[in-house]
Amino acid sequence: MGRFSGLSSYKAAGFMLAVFLLLVLPPTAEGRVVVSPKGIRVGMAQDIISQEFFVQGAYHAVDRQSGEVLAEVLPGDPWEVRCPGGELQLYRNGELIAGSGRALGLEQVSRSVSVLGGDGSIKNIEQSDKVSVIIGGGSVSSVSIDSGVSLLSGSGRSSIQGGGGLNLVSLLLSGRTQRFRGDMEFRAQGQGITIINELPLEEYLYGVLPREMPAAWPQEAQKAQAVASRTFALAHLGTYSAYGFDILATQMSQVYGGYDAENPNSTRAVNDTAGQALLNRGKPISAFFHSSSGGFTENVQDVWQESLEYIVSRPDPHDSNDEHYDWVVSYNSSQLADQLNSKKGLFNTANSPERVFSAVDDIAVLDKTSSGARAKRIKITGVDGDGQQLTVEIGNADSVRMALGLKSSLFEIKTDRDISGRLVSVTLTGSGYGHGLGMSQYGACGMANQGYNYQEILEYYYNNCGIGPLSGVE
Repeated sequence: MGRFSGLSSYKAAGFMLAVFLLLVLPPTAEGRVVVSPKGIRVGMAQDIISQEFFVQGAYHAVDRQSGEVLAEVLPGDPWEVRCPGGELQLYRNGELIAGSGRALGLEQVSRSVSVLGGDGSIKNIEQSDKVSVIIGGGSVSSVSIDSGVSLLSGSGRSSIQGGGGLNLVSLLLSGRTQRFRGDMEFRAQGQGITIINELPLEEYLYGVLPREMPAAWPQEAQKAQAVASRTFALAHLGTYSAYGFDILATQMSQVYGGYDAENPNSTRAVNDTAGQALLNRGKPISAFFHSSSGGFTENVQDVWQESLEYIVSRPDPHDSNDEHYDWVVSYNSSQLADQLNSKKGLFNTANSPERVFSAVDDIAVLDKTSSGARAKRIKITGVDGDGQQLTVEIGNADSVRMALGLKSSLFEIKTDRDISGRLVSVTLTGSGYGHGLGMSQYGACGMANQGYNYQEILEYYYNNCGIGPLSGVE
């Protein structure tokens, strides 16, 4: 949150302490410029028949259509949302509490205090906000409700310790219980319930960074990842608005693990870069990143189809690692046919007869990407289920790696044939992991280990971009 302003949009309900005679420093022209606080809605699951949950802290269950508070949700009770007949029902300890139409929200009950600002106005400070205060000796310190700091109020010495801890929602997802910050929404949608986690962008990033980059890696690499992940999220807000959320919690967007994924090293990188985004022409870019470039990044039009001036091909000598270089994948003829058929959507089109391989006779690279390293287009020849000759071409570079089931489209082909010339097996030897666009995470780690800071790392991987805020002055 902002060092000076720090006023969030959380709904406040709870206790109000005495009005402290606390000097809240006004913004100055020298203040660090940051992105104004923004929330994000993360799609956690879809088409769920029922969902159990628990809470830590204090929440209200709210009908999102009428705004009616249906129940006070406190720790200790098991809760469940069900969706019979397309309408949501809320249960506590197996007992029906309320029907909630098509949208149920779990909304935090947050604490706040009021302070007297330097300009004479009263300011509400929420649980998660931070403000800067002048303390003994004239030094400046940042405090929050949960800091445990005592201040001099009109009635004497008072503590602003919150004491209630974090508000968290626990969901049973993928066979294990996971905790999440912020609010939760359950929507009757499609074939069941859609679950949406709504929380501040920076807190979302706390749960993204450790899932996208090892927390033990150098801080400058993690800061670069924090800026890239923040930028990616900002650029893709509203991508799934038809379903009521912005982005997914999976690799389809960014991997988000919630509160249980958080790590102090990763959180520090998020906080140290708070509000910073990669901008091109004043707008956040699609800051694509991948695990390992294999030594070269690519132009986006070679890997997908669109053209972006800030995602360009370049050598990546910093990427060298032991995890994703010189990997080997081998297929015999029938195995290769099975692999290709599992991705047949890449070489079949709607309203045309389906094409599948029963055996493969040959594989060849037709075109390479701008770097000259990756296969951009390949040709496969073989026979179909009727024994007829079948030839298909597959491109772009990302389609090539998916069709062949490889870590990367940076590979060399070696074929083995029997004495009659028939294909026996194919061996693919390659390097890299991922699409090869934008920042290589192993490359960022390598640059950080060589003394580069996060701004220099980002400048290397993203062309014609600046690092700055969208709006607001901290």
